[in-house]
Amino acid sequence: MNRVKKAAGLLAAVLLSAAPISCGAQSEAAPDLAATAAQLDKLAIEIGGNLDERKAVELLNYHRVEGGVADCMQAAKRPYVPVPYVSFFDIFSPKDLGYGDSRATIVDSLTSHGRRLVLNQLAIARLERAGAIQRRAAKADVPVLNKCAAAFQNRGYHDFEPPAGVMELGDFSDLLAPVQGDPSVVAAMAGYQNCMKQRHGFTVPDRSDFLLTPRLDRRFAPLPGKPATLKWRTGLLAIDKAYKADADCRRPAYEAAMTLLADRIPEWRADNRDKLFAVRAGWRKAVTEAKKLG
Repeated sequence: MNRVKKAAGLLAAVLLSAAPISCGAQSEAAPDLAATAAQLDKLAIEIGGNLDERKAVELLNYHRVEGGVADCMQAAKRPYVPVPYVSFFDIFSPKDLGYGDSRATIVDSLTSHGRRLVLNQLAIARLERAGAIQRRAAKADVPVLNKCAAAFQNRGYHDFEPPAGVMELGDFSDLLAPVQGDPSVVAAMAGYQNCMKQRHGFTVPDRSDFLLTPRLDRRFAPLPGKPATLKWRTGLLAIDKAYKADADCRRPAYEAAMTLLADRIPEWRADNRDKLFAVRAGWRKAVTEAKKLG
């Protein structure tokens, strides 16, 4: 039978991020880094959608995809029970949205410590237990089911397309590239590998690979109301250790970058005003359409 894409295919894994950043104290001589971080979080949510908006697009996609597969199977006179609707985002709260720390950029959160990665694994484990990922059919009907699912690129309803413009704006490449390449930031990041090795015992040839190394196995994700297993706790500790070390060694570059972003974010907003307006309109439209479904 056909399996839909899982973690890698979930848009949430690309667009969602972890808790808001909390950093250095305000001073008269330098920008308020916490305020700048809050601006970046706010911008990420405006583009990537808040919880209600993401759930709305996910629900619309459920009806489009699972409804389409069901219609296809009915037309072929084959029985099919759509997978149940369970939102990927049910375990998330508004504080789990924002820029986060899963992008491997200089300005990733210093405080969320891989929370988003943990939430992703918990969410996928929850969907798997609910039977909301794998489509099922009788053995004789599997070829027809595969054909019907292929019309939707074999994607599950959680792998939704956001409103137009979200992907373009959501990577923040034109906002961050000049900042990450600034000499002050580059110089502040120069000691990162040595810090990771000498202070924390990590050899980090590539920071992105290091941060995204699998450390948590969702097969051991705790059931609701049940204590976490030793293997799950071990994975959580490994993530916490790695992300805390990264935050510690990245802090000088983070502070330099956020100082530059303090002026760049308002300018970037102004330059992309029309695109941001269109994105927000797209999210609002999705919420309105989802409410019509009851």
